[in-house]
This record gives sequence, structure tokens and C-alpha cells, in this order.
Amino acid sequence: MEKRMIQGGFHDILAPSALEFQTQQFIFGDQVGKVTVIVDYPPDVGAAWISRIAQLPGVICSIHITPTDPYALIQSINIAIGELVSRVENGGNALTVQRAEEQLEHAKTLLKKIDQEQQQVFYYTCVLMTLASDSDSLKRRVKRVEATLAGAGMRGRSLLFRQEEGLNAAGPWAALPDEVSMMGNRNMPSETIAASFPFTSSGINDGEGIVLGRDKDGGVMLVDLWRRGGDRTNSNFFVVGKPGVGKSTVVKKILANAYGQGCRVLVLDPEREYKDLCANLNGKWIDCGGGKEGRINPLQVKQSPKDEETEEDKERLYQKEVQRKGALAMHFQNLRTFFTMYLKDVDAVEMSMLEVALEELYQSFSIGWDIDPVAVPNDKWPTMADLYSLLKSKIEGDNIQVQRWEKLVLLIRKAAIGADSFLWNGHTTLSADADFVVLDIYNLLDGDESIKRAQYYNILSWAWNEVARDRKEKILLAVDEAYLLADPEAPQALAFLRNTNKRIRKYEGGLLTITQNVVDFTDPSVKRYGQALVDNPCYKLLMGMGENDLASLTELMFLSEAEQELLGQGTRGEALLVAGSKRVRAKIELAGHEIELFGEGGGR
Repeated sequence: MEKRMIQGGFHDILAPSALEFQTQQFIFGDQVGKVTVIVDYPPDVGAAWISRIAQLPGVICSIHITPTDPYALIQSINIAIGELVSRVENGGNALTVQRAEEQLEHAKTLLKKIDQEQQQVFYYTCVLMTLASDSDSLKRRVKRVEATLAGAGMRGRSLLFRQEEGLNAAGPWAALPDEVSMMGNRNMPSETIAASFPFTSSGINDGEGIVLGRDKDGGVMLVDLWRRGGDRTNSNFFVVGKPGVGKSTVVKKILANAYGQGCRVLVLDPEREYKDLCANLNGKWIDCGGGKEGRINPLQVKQSPKDEETEEDKERLYQKEVQRKGALAMHFQNLRTFFTMYLKDVDAVEMSMLEVALEELYQSFSIGWDIDPVAVPNDKWPTMADLYSLLKSKIEGDNIQVQRWEKLVLLIRKAAIGADSFLWNGHTTLSADADFVVLDIYNLLDGDESIKRAQYYNILSWAWNEVARDRKEKILLAVDEAYLLADPEAPQALAFLRNTNKRIRKYEGGLLTITQNVVDFTDPSVKRYGQALVDNPCYKLLMGMGENDLASLTELMFLSEAEQELLGQGTRGEALLVAGSKRVRAKIELAGHEIELFGEGGGR
């Protein structure tokens, strides 16, 4: 008696609260379901060809495989080939002849696999059960299944008045009712059946690189950032996710492992999230928010890196404007962006006047357009104080534009002798003589936006010079909180980051761009420059995000319903990993020593 009560209770736990079969669907507890059988398959398939359907939300895929009689099958194929040959020879409707020719070719291929390659052939039946919380959701999901089947060259058929048999076929009971088998079984060689299993394409294993975690089936996620070829054309990485989903942790994992494999690492850190990691790796942490060792003189000309020349570039070298394009001329472009971000109240005329003053300033220091920046020591470059003195002298010498000169003097005074002079007045002291370098601007976070953005851009331009210094050195440049450069009033800064994204592959480098929101780069005001930061990287790690970001990313990357559901849930440590053309659901995992190594910055 006691045994029967226990058994009844166990059955009650397993059994659904309600089970009702209708014409084309059934009620299963608090869910509504529908069973579909695949009746048509494409002539040619690739690896994991059924995975596109099996991984849809709410879809359960049940595959039944039954051995066939090889002799009877060969006889049937021979008869079919004879009928198809007769149909082709008799001619008739062009479409009918074309279809007969295709079927004849497929029949011959199957016969070859059985006879010459000694492949086994089986009856293959694929049953799909779609579940949803209500009828409307079920209809949407079924339409999604039908569209996906059509896109893959397949066709499904609903089990009309056979939903009970369909549930038996779709359940985990290894049962295949005759009604379902007669409708859906098809002859397939063993290699095609083996390639149908969804897990045959799961995971990313490059053989070496960074172990990020595991995929949804438990496969190892081993990614080699420096792998080139095929759909991997660069080593750039884009990481996006809202706060709290583990974005900082996975970025530290990428950086620490890249450093451990001999890669040089530069990090632009506005939030002071990488200080502990830098200390634990015996790297160099530099306070670029006012520290004595972190000053970058904006007026110091940086070495102009040369990209590999194409035939078109060589022809252009004979043009005068290209011949005069030296390091100083290139640096003037950086100065325009820097001063546009810093001096928000300067109009076009005043910016032109400032450039005239800068030309005179460099001439007074015997620095011409053809200067070699490497030949000039840090302490021989003009500073903001020198520029301020020159601008003051302009007030007395130009009676027509005296008011404009006075305005420029007041604006530059802040950077020369005023409140901002601790950042930019003086010669460059920054020296990155280490293989793991963190450039920190945390002390500026509560300051004025124009100061923060101008300094961020100043550091980025310096870091790019470090990247381009040696073409053979593997270097990873991580730009955290990259939204700081997304300024519609000064889009040149974002354009600079976009150009870095496109050019860094030529210098054996990779750009790691980290941000909280996709819309920072896809907003119409900056989309021209920002979208490339999302599109161009071959590697993307997409973590939990809000509705606006998810909508923008869905439009940009054509995310599937399952991918949207994953990113919308925002589960900590889970992400969609993109490597070239592969997209895999990833679960980020950390080893014990990594947790200690990363420290507390940014949370864990």
C-alpha cells in the first residue's frame, strides 16, 4: 500500500496537469504545443544542417533512424533511375524535364554511395514539437519554424488529427508510430544523417588561444585572436553589455591570457578597473588624469605611421598635396580634433586663427613641415604655456581681430597656467616601458565632459603611435568606455577610433573596444563612424542588454529569436560569441587563480 502511494505521487510529479489533443495542436499542462514532421529535404546539406531548426526557442527536435534492407533499396533505386531516364528522354514540359534530371542525378549519387563507398542507408524521420505559453505565441513560433525550414530548403507538414501520435514520436520514449513514419521517413546515407545532429557544429576550438568557457553543449570555447584566413581577417574584438553581466571580468580574462601568450597590452581605463590586474601581472599603471608620470604634451608631434603602399598609393605620391603630407601636417589634424573637443565655444574663424598661431609657434622652435619627430627630444617641443604667450602677443599686433585673440587667450589660459594646466602644460613624461600598461583617467570622471573627452582622445592618439611603432610586435589595444569618444559635436574622435579599428591589423595588432550600449555607436548622429566599430571586428562578445540596444543590434546583425532571447535575459556570465561567421552561445568560466588575479575593480 505504501509503495503504491509513493509511486502515485511520483507519477503526479511527472505527469502534466492537463492533456488534450485537438485537430492541429494539443494542450500539455500549462503549455500549448504542435507537432510537425519534415517531409522534404534539400539535395545538398552541410554540417549540422538541422541545427537551425533544432535551436529555435520552444522547439524540440526528435530524430528517428531505422535500418533499411540494402538489397531491396538498391532494387528500388534502379527502378526509379529507369523511370527517370525514360522521363528525361521523352521530353515534354521544360520544368518537368529539369526536375527529372535533378532527381536522376541524386538517385545516381545515392547508388554510388551504397555500391562504391559501402555506406549504410537508413530511414530518417525528423519530428518537431513546438511549445509555447499560449495559442498566439504558438502561432508565431510555428511560423518561425516554417520560415526557417523553407530557408533551409525543407518543408514541414502538420500532423492533422495525429497530434497524439506526434507527441509519442517527439517524446523521449523512442517510439515512432506508423502514421508518423509513413508520412516522414526518407532514405538517407549515413554521412548525411551524421551531419544532421545539431551538436556537430557547436563550440569554437581553434586549437590554441584563449579558453573563454563552454558552449551550451559543454564544448570548450578556445579562441585564437591572431588566427587569420577565411572569415577571420582581423584580430579586433567588440565587447558590449549592460552593467552587472560580467563584461569587465571577461575583458580581464582576454587581456590576461593574451599577455600570458606573449602579446603586449595597452589599456585605456576610465573607471580604474584594471589597476589590480596590472599590479598582479607586474605591469605599469600610469595615472593620466593628472599624475606626474602620465603627462602627454598635446603639442608634441607624434611619429606618423606609414601603411603598406598599394599601387594606387604609389601613383598618388607624385601629387604635391601628398608629398607635403609630413608628420607635422598629420599632427595638425589631431590638434584640430583635440581643440574642438576641449574648446567648445570656438567657431571656425577662431579655429583657423589658432592654427595660424600654432604654425608660428612651431616655426619659432625651428620645427618645419618635414620634421622627423624621432629626432626631437621631449623637452624641445613647445608647450601650452608657449602657445599662451604667443596668443597674448597677438592681442597687441592685430587691431582688427583683437576680440577674437582675447577670447583665444582666455580659453587657452586654462590649459597653460590655469586649472587644467596639470594635465597638458609641460613636456611629455609618459613612457610605456612595460608589456602590460594601463593608462588611467579615473580622476577626471567627475570633471567637465570636454576635459575628459579631450584627454581620452589625447591618450588614444599616443597609444596608436605605440601600436604603429613596430609592425612585427603583437599588441592588443583595449579601449574601455569607448562611448566617451562618441561626441556628435566632435565626430573626428570617433572617426580616429574607427580608423584605428581598420588599420591596426596592418601592424600585427588588435583593437578591443568595450562599451555598455550599442546605441552609443549606432545613433544617427555618429553612425557614420561608430557602426564600423560594431561591424568590422571579426570577434564579438555580446552580453545582456536593454531593449533599445537589442533592437539596434538585431537590425544590424540579423539576430535570431533565440539570440534575442539570450541577450534580453541578461544572465550574468552568458553571452553570444561571434568568431568570423560562427555564432555560439557561450558560458564564461573562470579558474580559481584568475579570480585572484583580476582583483576587485569593476566587480566580479
